[in-house]
Amino acid sequence: MENSTNVENTEKVEQETTQKTYTEQDIQNSFNAGVKKANSEWQKDEKYKEFLAWKKTSQSESERIAELQTNYDNAVKEISNLKLLMKVNNSDCKKEFAKFVASEIEKLIDDKTDADKALENYKKECPQYFGETVVKKVQTSPSVGTGENHQTTTSDIMNNILRGTKN
Repeated sequence: MENSTNVENTEKVEQETTQKTYTEQDIQNSFNAGVKKANSEWQKDEKYKEFLAWKKTSQSESERIAELQTNYDNAVKEISNLKLLMKVNNSDCKKEFAKFVASEIEKLIDDKTDADKALENYKKECPQYFGETVVKKVQTSPSVGTGENHQTTTSDIMNNILRGTKN
């Protein structure tokens, strides 16, 4: 009789154990249900709604502030570049090199060197970009009848062109 009682007790324990076993899906479902319930309670609360509205406006304000700061920084940089270009144009820099010289001078500007000093130093280092542009006209074709007694023939002209000599 004791043996049969032990068998019955063992069967009851096994049945209880199998009844209390939950699958992973069951646990996940019950957890999700609890989260939904908690979220629905928070979403109904007026203070929570006010907090969300405040958070949304503060984010948009911070984004606007960042955008305005970026625009301001870009405008300040553009103004400084234009001022530097004006200084270069007012110096005796050749017009065709003005933008290049301004960009080179901008690289030289730092805490110790201002724009005027950088322009002055650059003039000393690279004088070829400053001064008046001189255009020299060189005659590339041979001239016929330059006042010499010697008559230049077509053959002489062609030979001079081929040899690259001047009259």
